[in-house]
Amino acid sequence: MHMVSNMPIVNDRYRVERSVGRGGMAEVFLAHDVLLNRPIALKVLFPEYANDPNFVERFRREAQSAAGLTHPNIVAVYDWGKVNNTYFIAMEFVQGRTLASILKEKLRLTARQACDIAVDVASALVSAHDNGVVHRDIKPGNILIGTTGQVKVADFGIARALGAAVEEGLTQTGSVMGTATYLSPEQAQGSQPDPRSDIYSLGVVMYEMVAGRAPFIGDNAVGIAYQQVHSVPPALSEFASDVPREFEAIIAKCMAKSADRRYANANALRDDLRRFSAGEEVVALTDVLGRKSQSQSTDTMAIPVVAKKPEAAEYEDLYDDFVPRRTASYIFGAVFTAIILLGAGVFIYRTIDRGSATSLTIPDVTNRTQAEASQILLDLGLTPIPNAVVNDAVGDDIVYAQDPPATATGHQGDVVTITYNPARKLQAVPSIQGLSVENATKILAPLGLQLVILEVRNDALVPLNQIITQDPLANVQVRSGSAVSVIVSGGTGGSNIPNIEGQVSSAAEQLLKSSPYNFVVTITVEASTTVEKGRAIRTDPLIGTPLPAGSAISLIVSSGSPTVVVPDVTTKTEAEAQAAINAAGLITEVKYQNVPVGDVSDGRVISQSREALSAIAPGTKVTLVIGKSTTP
Repeated sequence: MHMVSNMPIVNDRYRVERSVGRGGMAEVFLAHDVLLNRPIALKVLFPEYANDPNFVERFRREAQSAAGLTHPNIVAVYDWGKVNNTYFIAMEFVQGRTLASILKEKLRLTARQACDIAVDVASALVSAHDNGVVHRDIKPGNILIGTTGQVKVADFGIARALGAAVEEGLTQTGSVMGTATYLSPEQAQGSQPDPRSDIYSLGVVMYEMVAGRAPFIGDNAVGIAYQQVHSVPPALSEFASDVPREFEAIIAKCMAKSADRRYANANALRDDLRRFSAGEEVVALTDVLGRKSQSQSTDTMAIPVVAKKPEAAEYEDLYDDFVPRRTASYIFGAVFTAIILLGAGVFIYRTIDRGSATSLTIPDVTNRTQAEASQILLDLGLTPIPNAVVNDAVGDDIVYAQDPPATATGHQGDVVTITYNPARKLQAVPSIQGLSVENATKILAPLGLQLVILEVRNDALVPLNQIITQDPLANVQVRSGSAVSVIVSGGTGGSNIPNIEGQVSSAAEQLLKSSPYNFVVTITVEASTTVEKGRAIRTDPLIGTPLPAGSAISLIVSSGSPTVVVPDVTTKTEAEAQAAINAAGLITEVKYQNVPVGDVSDGRVISQSREALSAIAPGTKVTLVIGKSTTP
């Protein structure tokens, strides 16, 4: 039963019954609360997410925050604690299915059905936001539909801790990919999410419910996140001709690129959804029609709602005003760039392998120039991500915030976001075409420029990880904080086998099977005295070997320490018994027990400390009790 197989009772209270699902970061079990005699859902984090003390503290804080939420549309959090080498959350058990599984089976819902679900999710958001909790990860997998039809949202508050784990490189597996589908533009740009970020994500979910597909689809997280920032979603009429214009307008208002254009809060969204359900005019549509009227005439009177479906130009009116015009600077921020550099399976390049990375203390680089701060981090093997945010309270190019903070524990290769006040002066973009991603980052970061990888393109003529093109071109004058977008070579389509040593076997297998590797993985079990049971030992071919995508590969997983079988030596003579025990790779210890003269046990084994035919580790001591007669 995975991590709790040897511990059927967790925290002396929760009796684990069966696994009900697993995701990128945790496994969920159905358990029984023996104290309160009720079923609960037990979410157990994979151990690799519990190795960092900063993450553990954040997880504790967020779990307590979530436990304070009480609402009929929120999955209640009852308890949290430690189990074996990781942490668990005890939650309300909802008998039903996730919205994700329903959409996978049914493909799409009617606007009315989608509205009913969205009203309940918005109600959950109202309660959470009023209590200062932003979900950060609203998606179909976190929306549960009970057997009675009740809608409940799971993982409130927990997403903040788990999201930080991704951003800080605590995971190398593919959780970023799913999140990018529902990520708000400000999250993709590195800004801190607020309640309106949850509204954007709910807009994406509503779009998916009625369209049968997400608004933005790509081969990797980078392409999806890029679209979240820059692209207008396809017209819903392409996938569902029966979606009312009013409901489409609500979705468009939720998915406005600028948070200021969205609903001011979840309560306003819920009210508009209820208007739609009641057949009344919705604010979302009258707003966009009113703006169109103002742009065409000095008359500011709102245009009545038009029942017809929008034509192409009218459809653009729903979304276009929400799409920010592209500027030369501040296009991408820290989180998106961190995703680019660290997202497992998204890019071939990784700055440094965390599996063997050296631990270090994050230095304090605030109150330094952006160039100085970047160089300090680069010299320590860290990856600086410049985040230009105007702040008139500090000087030009001065760093005034960093994440992770100073004194936090990190590893070589970790990303450190440095937020600074950009100078107004322009500077020339250096030539990075032909350089590796690593070297280009070292050149751009001290200049306050952000490397954004738009595409990894297979090219047999350009070496792996080498930059094929850059935009802007060399010597173009740009502001500090601007993005330099590049296309990187994926070589011939092959990849070096990544270092999965020590990872949980499921995570290692997922990484090897994911893009760009797409290896066909066969798991082989092997005993190991140095690698914990269930974790990866090595691959065959060896880690680091270049292989074409889709190649067959063996993943060798530890079955734990090797064992030997204890021989049955009872009734054997002392010499025979010692020889048999030693031949099995075990150590003997002899103790004598007095027996009468002529007893059948005289000089023979009466008992042995290890059960015969049991499997134990080599080198284990086996105590033999030998009969010994006494002289009268």
